[in-house]
Order: sequence, then structure tokens, then C-alpha cells
Amino acid sequence: MTKLSVAIKSAILAGVALTATTVSASDKELLETLYQNGVLNKAQYENLSKKADEKQATASLSPEMAKSLDWASRIKISGDMRARFESVDNEAKIKKNRQRIRARLGIEAKVNDEVKAGFRIVTSGGRTSTNSSLGKNDDGFHGDGIYFDRAYINWTPEFANGASLTVGKFKMPWFRVTDNIWDSDVNPEGLALGYTSKVGPVKLTAVGGYYILSDNGDEGHTFSEDLNMYHAGLSGAMKFNNAVKASLGFNAFIFNANNPVGVNRMAGDHTNGDLDADFKIYEGAAKVDIKTGIVPIKIYGNYAVNAASDIKDHEDTAWLVGVGTKWNHFKLDYNYRDTQKNAVTDTFNDSDFNRGGTGARGHKVKLSYGISKNFSIGGAYLAAQDYTQSGGQHIDRDTFQLDLKAKF
Repeated sequence: MTKLSVAIKSAILAGVALTATTVSASDKELLETLYQNGVLNKAQYENLSKKADEKQATASLSPEMAKSLDWASRIKISGDMRARFESVDNEAKIKKNRQRIRARLGIEAKVNDEVKAGFRIVTSGGRTSTNSSLGKNDDGFHGDGIYFDRAYINWTPEFANGASLTVGKFKMPWFRVTDNIWDSDVNPEGLALGYTSKVGPVKLTAVGGYYILSDNGDEGHTFSEDLNMYHAGLSGAMKFNNAVKASLGFNAFIFNANNPVGVNRMAGDHTNGDLDADFKIYEGAAKVDIKTGIVPIKIYGNYAVNAASDIKDHEDTAWLVGVGTKWNHFKLDYNYRDTQKNAVTDTFNDSDFNRGGTGARGHKVKLSYGISKNFSIGGAYLAAQDYTQSGGQHIDRDTFQLDLKAKF
């Protein structure tokens, strides 16, 4: 056979191979020939060979086994376990040392091409913490309870490309880069609508939601009497080049505090007993990731204001700036914040910094080391200064945490 005929035949066979959705095992000899003749590159050859092997393997499966494998392939299981030693010390002579554990197990199922459903069980039912303290309440080795901190359905309809609806109790859907408004353990309850689209080099995401904070649905009551929160947000992400990418987002959190049931909890400790205190928190946040020739650098921050604050002197702003990096098996993160007492609700903000209270400023630094795959040790130091005391006094609250983490 002439070189020309070989080239023509190879080109035709390569075109068939590259456009085929499946490749049988008998085609592997042909693929080898095409690869040796330079018609297929290495990536194409390996991809088509893999398809041939997969088809050969599944051909021997029974229909029942194939059905079981298909079901299993649509289930995603993930979780983590953390053991923590924590020490809290402050100038008010209140000291506390404790050992804590946190276990989380989540399951998400792909119901079909448009719908996902999932839930997660955890070791504690707190709003801003899933930690369980060892020996709490003198329990003497009693078993601990488990709680659902997520249970949701997510629908991404094909007819509305880029849109999604999530209902139930789920991960925060809004753009978030810090914890001075929302602790990372918060999982809101309600419904959220989202839409994502690419506009030139920018990926835009719009999200809005209705969340239930306190249900007063007793006999004679209506939805209008519930304690609710409304949210609207817009964020964008852009990759400038191989070294720099940035994200920017804006959020509005509107709390309905017209019902006295639960309002005191929402108003926090620093509203001077005003049960009609409202929160309309507007936030701007940003993050920049930079790849340098030595280590990657992450710079992030946010600024928030409570536009509904009518308390004396307002004290209605909060801001945070931070930087993080990693090298080899080490990760380092540092931030400084100042959260005025009426800026955010002290129900949902970082529960570790200043014991979760507002009206504080200070530092937070975290360092971790990856011992092996999915297994690490780390520590955190939080130096908070509570400046809400009378007479212009302040209290320093220092928190140290040592963690051992395993993920799966």
C-alpha cells in the first residue's frame, strides 16, 4: 500500500474515531496504528482507548449490576471530622478551656439532569457552630445527638439556562469572603433564586432569596407575622491572565423585625433593649487571587453598613481586610476587623471572635499544616478588643484553638 493511500485511509479512520461517542475493544488495534502514524496525538489516543476499555468492562455486566452502578454514580458522599482544643481568656477574669469535636456527613443525589437533592447531619444544632463539647453538662460519656444542618432540593431547569431554584436549608448562596457578617457554619432556611451568565470575560451571578428566621404560624397568625430576611446580591468574577483573578460582590440583607417574638435575639446584646431595632445591612466585598513566582497570595475584604440603625451614635459600620497564602504543606491566613455594635446581628456573625459579640476590633490569624492527604493540623489565634464597656473602657478577649482535621 502506498504512503498516500495509507495517509488517506488513516485520515478517514481518524475522523470516524474522533467523532464516535463510543469505541469498541476491537478498535484498539486501529487506534494504536493511528497513534503510531501520528494521526492521533497522545491525549486523543488515551481518551479513545479509555472509552474502549470502559465499553468492554460494562459489556460483561448484568442489567441489574449496571443499574446499581448507575445509581451509585449519582450519589456523592462527603464529610469531615475535627477535634479541637480551645482556650478563651479575657480581662474580665473569665477563662475557659474545653475540648470539642465536630463531625459532618453530607449526601447529595443527582435525581436527574435538572434536579439535585441533599442533606447533611452534624454533631450540634447551633446556628453558628456545629461543635460539640466533650463532657458537656457532666454527661459522663453519654451519647451525643445528631442534627440536620442542611436539607434541600436544587432545580436547574433546562428551559431557563443559567437559572436555579434552591429550597429548604442550604449553604449560603450569596457572595461571601469574610465571616464578620456571616459565620461559615450558618445555613439559611427558605428559598433562593439564582442566575449565572457570562458577559465577555466576566462571570456574573445574581441571587435573591426569602428566608424564615422565626415561624409564628400558630392559629390566627399569618406569614406576614413571621420574622424574615430578604436578600438580593450581584457578584462578578474575572480572570485577567494566568496570574490574576478577581471577584467583586454586593449584598443587601433586609430583616423584618416588626414582630416582638424573637426580635430581642435578632437585635443582639448592644441595642440598649430596643425591641424595634431593625437591620438593613448593605455590603460590598472583594477578593483578588495572585500567583507569584514564589507563593500564591489571596487578598480579601468587605465593608458593611446597617442603614436601619437609629440607636444613639449609630455605630453602624463593619469592615475587614485580610491576606492569605500557602507554601508546600502550609497555609496561612490573617485578617483585621472592626465591627461596630449596631453594624450586624450578633446572632449570625463569627461565633469565635469576641465570643460572637459585636462592638469589637482585632486580629485573627490561622496556620495549618497538611500532614498527609486530607489530614491536617492547625491553630488559630483571635485577639479581640471589646470596646462597648461603659466609661470608654474595653476588654481584651483572646482565643486560642488547636485543630486536628480529617476530610473524606
